[in-house]
Amino acid sequence: MSRCFFVIIVLICATNLVLAQDNTFYSESQVVEKQVQLYPNPASDYLVVKLSAPRASAVELAMHSVIGNTLNIDRTIINDFEVRLSVRDLPSGYYFLSIKDEESDLKSTYKFLKR
Repeated sequence: MSRCFFVIIVLICATNLVLAQDNTFYSESQVVEKQVQLYPNPASDYLVVKLSAPRASAVELAMHSVIGNTLNIDRTIINDFEVRLSVRDLPSGYYFLSIKDEESDLKSTYKFLKR
């Protein structure tokens, strides 16, 4: 006589899990990464921020140096999904771009290299 036991283990984590349409789970941080793309990285003249939703005019962008100084950058809205940032005048090095959108609850920071 054999016995079968089914055990369901539920792990409670500090991050929320999101169920995708293909029945896989993603953490909220993985979902946010899919909402924003930065290219080219490394950048020399311009950095393009591509959003998955038409919120280019509503997002708040803040660029910081590695020591935390806030930098003023020229921002051009290409279309509803893309913003182009001028990084031509920045010295070579690593920088952080913070992106915030209250409506979609998007809050994320990305690192990029200026050549």
